[in-house]
Amino acid sequence: MSARQLLVVGGGLSSARLVARYREEGGEDDVTLVSADTAPPYHRPPLSKRFLRAEIEAPDTFVQPEEFYAEHRIELRLATRAERIADGAVELEGGKRLPFDRLVVAAGARPRRLPVPGTDLDGVRTLRTLDDSRALRERAPRTRHAVVVGGSFIGSEVAASLRTLGVDVTLVHRGTGLFDVLGVRELSDALARLYAERGVELVFGDSVAQFAGNGSLERVRTTGGRELETDLAVQGVGVAINVEWLDGSGVEVDDGVVVDERFASSVPGVFAVGDIARVPDPDAGRHRRIEHWSNANVHGGRLGALLAGVDPGEPPVASFFSEVFGLSFRVFGDAERYDTVETRGSFDDGRAAALYARDGVLVGALVLGQPEEVENALKEAIRGKRQASAVEV
Repeated sequence: MSARQLLVVGGGLSSARLVARYREEGGEDDVTLVSADTAPPYHRPPLSKRFLRAEIEAPDTFVQPEEFYAEHRIELRLATRAERIADGAVELEGGKRLPFDRLVVAAGARPRRLPVPGTDLDGVRTLRTLDDSRALRERAPRTRHAVVVGGSFIGSEVAASLRTLGVDVTLVHRGTGLFDVLGVRELSDALARLYAERGVELVFGDSVAQFAGNGSLERVRTTGGRELETDLAVQGVGVAINVEWLDGSGVEVDDGVVVDERFASSVPGVFAVGDIARVPDPDAGRHRRIEHWSNANVHGGRLGALLAGVDPGEPPVASFFSEVFGLSFRVFGDAERYDTVETRGSFDDGRAAALYARDGVLVGALVLGQPEEVENALKEAIRGKRQASAVEV
């Protein structure tokens, strides 16, 4: 009798955590991990921070050493793209078919590009892969000026890292402040002051109309009429999830692959984790798709245990983090659907919190410079659905 086949499509953190936990918990199926990337699974946060700043090297970003996969009987197929699911198999680019008994969809996302002229010019970049970050890192020493588009996670982090490397940086953001998606004005204002002190020019309420140049980027024109001379532009304007290859498979897709609390999709034997998965969040009371490291890390480990027949226990409260110019903050719970947000402490002084509430109940928290016991207490308060007014920070 041939061995059962566990096939994982996607080469990110969730995939690496999944196959490692599966083996750790005694899973015996043959395992194949298919990745369109050229490197073994790696952590993405360093790509806009420590790796980009040349503080670590590529192997330091790997979730597991490359030899880990062969040592644990995991076939790792790099530079391999899945094109469709049909008749119990995944068809790869080129026509080869990989049959499976169980399939995990972890294909992640790709960066969006602005729908404006000039995005194909040399010097106009996005950041998603290790190769992307390496190209930016190698280009930085010969870059006079960079324009970073987008004031959320990727844009803000890349702008800070390039400035740390000595590049003159202008950040263009159509919103009203850095990380304004989080809804904490005090944080955005404090960060604006920090970026200005570090020499980053901030342009809010504006967007890019054109990347211009003769073959290579020479200037960026904005919708507000600015013309910025530059030789590098980085677009940090969000991602699109890689779900097109699931067309015709029967897998339900609605802003991601819709799964249950065990990561099972609408098709028996097909599961999804990571950026691509829309998963029930017991604390938020709805399905959510979260594009952050912590989410992928948790998903992979939990599904790896489940596929090995082991109960992974209660899921943790959702969380994510960012770091810019050495300043780190964390977000717990739900910072998307809330009625009020109350801030405590001082973001300028490096010790503060913002409490998100819905109908008076604490649903999320943003913390800066808080000790671990405060962070844990906030997560417990979110899980316990406590009144925000009763929570002390």
